[in-house]
Amino acid sequence: MNEHNPIAQLVNLIQKQWLEKTANKPSLKFVRFIIKPEEARVYEGFCKLESSEHGSLPEMFVTQLTSFENEDTFSAALIKDWLDTYEKSMALVQHVQERAIFTWDPRPFKQLLERNNGVPMDDVLLSLLGSFRQSLPQQHKQLVLALIPRQVSSTKAMKNWIANLLKKGIPAGVKLLAIDHINAEYFAFHERQFPDMICNIHIPMDLQAAIQKLATSGNPNDPEIMLRKCVFEMGAAMKDKDLKRLHRWGQQALDATQRSGNKGLFATAHIMYAGILFHFKKDPKIPELLDRGLRIAKQGMQMNDGACLPLLVQFYGYHGAYAQIRRRFTEAINWFIQQAELAEQHKFSQQALNAWYQAAELCRRKDSGRYYDVLEKGYKSGLHLSDEEISASIYIYLLRDYYDYAHASRKHDIVQAIDEKMGRVFGNGWKSDVDNIRKNREPMILPREIEQNEALQPLK
Repeated sequence: MNEHNPIAQLVNLIQKQWLEKTANKPSLKFVRFIIKPEEARVYEGFCKLESSEHGSLPEMFVTQLTSFENEDTFSAALIKDWLDTYEKSMALVQHVQERAIFTWDPRPFKQLLERNNGVPMDDVLLSLLGSFRQSLPQQHKQLVLALIPRQVSSTKAMKNWIANLLKKGIPAGVKLLAIDHINAEYFAFHERQFPDMICNIHIPMDLQAAIQKLATSGNPNDPEIMLRKCVFEMGAAMKDKDLKRLHRWGQQALDATQRSGNKGLFATAHIMYAGILFHFKKDPKIPELLDRGLRIAKQGMQMNDGACLPLLVQFYGYHGAYAQIRRRFTEAINWFIQQAELAEQHKFSQQALNAWYQAAELCRRKDSGRYYDVLEKGYKSGLHLSDEEISASIYIYLLRDYYDYAHASRKHDIVQAIDEKMGRVFGNGWKSDVDNIRKNREPMILPREIEQNEALQPLK
């Protein structure tokens, strides 16, 4: 890892705090990182780094992204994902076996998983963790199971699951790791409840400064660097609610990228500027930026600028979101459908599904005559997805809604197909699980394909 990279320095800080807080604590079983929501990717990066051959900590980390549906099925889901990952990593296992003795046998756990009839498998999971840790080539090597669920249906239920494992007794040399949000305390336990078994780690960090430093490093006259600087300054002006300053930096972004002659960069400046102005909703500059940016992206596509196709998909989404904010719902639905069709045409599966869901939800509330037609197109758009892709996408809501429509319409084959598919992903109670996930989900207004830090793509 590049030690001069500001984000790498934050990861190094996490590593140092881990060593200081967890060393020489044999009774420690549960570590809780307490973070700000915007810091999540740094901590996820730390977990994935330590789970790789490039990790520097003495423990062996295994990071699981398994979604939490309920406390009765989570252990079984973790076991399934663990075994699937192990099977896919046989080349790495053989490489390890060439250098050291490693003889872990997954077959007993696979058999128990296959025989499982819905009964919680907490004891089996603990047994798996213990046996895997004992099989590690280094006799005193510790094992850390880092839990970063893609989705959590209930933080209260997940806390109960963690408490149950602590009560049952996590094997020697094994620790669980979870990420919690500051001021939320979703997974907080009192020390008296589990003496010497709990460790809470909070690391103050200035993530925004690190991102800005990384993104704006390089030649200050480079149009891409200039755009990044302008975007950060626009973000600061937005936080200060200084609209005049925001527009000044926005215009500088447009001027710098126009001079570059790069259509993709020029269109990006428009969508970033407009996206930040969305926080003011009624600013008359928004439709002007979206219309002009859309034209520039289309021109770039005609010139074979590869950056302009995904930008065009995003512009359709932003047009839909703006029309929705202005309560022009028919117009918004049409924009989202255009976005979905273009994304689907060019194999941008997640963007297509997000757009179909946006269109379907608006139809359900504002144009019921078009609802089932749009919903069906969204359903068909995701038929090719694997179970893993389904569990991590908005497609679960489209499947849930189309299931009800198919059931009411007596489309028995479709009902059975959805039931089998979602049963594999979530278990028999999939309908209530998806309903709970949707109920706890943040409302989606702005298009989800573009985020400020992602769009900037800092230089490495």
